[in-house]
Parts: sequence; structure tokens; C-alpha cells
Amino acid sequence: MKRLLMVLLLSSFYLVLAHEPHQANEYANLQTLVYPAVVKFHPPIVHFGISLPFATLLAEVYYTIKKKGTEYLVLLFSFLTLLVLSLSVVTGYTAHQSIEEMIPKRGAMELIHLHQNIGFVLLFLSSLGFLFKVLYHVRYSNVFRYVFIGIYLLLCAGVVYQGSLGGKLVYEYSVGVPVEVAK
Repeated sequence: MKRLLMVLLLSSFYLVLAHEPHQANEYANLQTLVYPAVVKFHPPIVHFGISLPFATLLAEVYYTIKKKGTEYLVLLFSFLTLLVLSLSVVTGYTAHQSIEEMIPKRGAMELIHLHQNIGFVLLFLSSLGFLFKVLYHVRYSNVFRYVFIGIYLLLCAGVVYQGSLGGKLVYEYSVGVPVEVAK
């Protein structure tokens, strides 16, 4: 076992050392496209916005199945979802404004506008969900609870679609990522 670990360790050093530096003249006609610092704020905030609707929905379904009436955890989660989705929309809109002229590929702008519009819809759904959760805590009617679950099902489906669009922007169009472009 020690020999196997030693072989793996030595082979990993070989892989690290095997990379040769590129010649500078090979990339003389390229420049690195570096986005403004504001673009770096969007991804970390968005990842909280991806996880919170699912956690909220799971907690609400759990409390509904257990027939518990006054769960303040879901109220807190729905408020945090609204807050984080608001920050996601603000940082996304700010990033969009700062990089609009820098996008290297043509199809990316249409995708950015779709991504942005869906972000506004998700923010609206989150606001509506929070409103129904507050109404539930005021009136304790199960109608509000079931409408809340329906809204959050739509919100979670929208978040999945929004995430796929964001992934497409990053991985297919290199939006927000430093890339080499022709001078």
C-alpha cells in the first residue's frame, strides 16, 4: 500500500512538471479579455440563490407532511431567498451593464437578455412566495400554504432553467471568464 501511494505521488509530480511553458511569440496576436471586478460578485451570490429555493421548498413540504402549523424556518428561508435573488438580479444587471460591449461571441447577447429577463421573473415569483408565506402566518389558512408550495415549485423549475442558461453563458460563450481574443 505504501508503494502504491509512493508511485501515485511520484506520478503526480511528473504530471505537474511535464507541462512546458508556452513560447511568448506563439500568442503574439492574442490579448486576454479581462472583465471588470463587478462581474466577480455575481457568481457567489447566485449560488446561494440556487440553493435557497430548494431548501425552502423541502422545509415547507416537510412541515406540511408533519402537519406543523407555525414554522418560522420557512418564513426565514423565503425571506432569505427574496433577499439573495434581489442581490442576484442587481449584481447580474450591474455586470451586464459593465460588459455589454466586451462580449466576444454574437449569440451570447441574446442569451444574456433571456437570462436577465428570467431573473426578473424569478424575483417576482420569490416576492409572491414570500407574500403568501406571510399571509399564511397571519391567517393560518392551508390555501396559502398550498399556493406557496406551487409558487416555489415554479421558482425551483425556473432556477434550474436559469442555472442552465448561466452555465451555457460561461462554458459555451466564455462570458465572465478571462479569455484570449484576437487583437
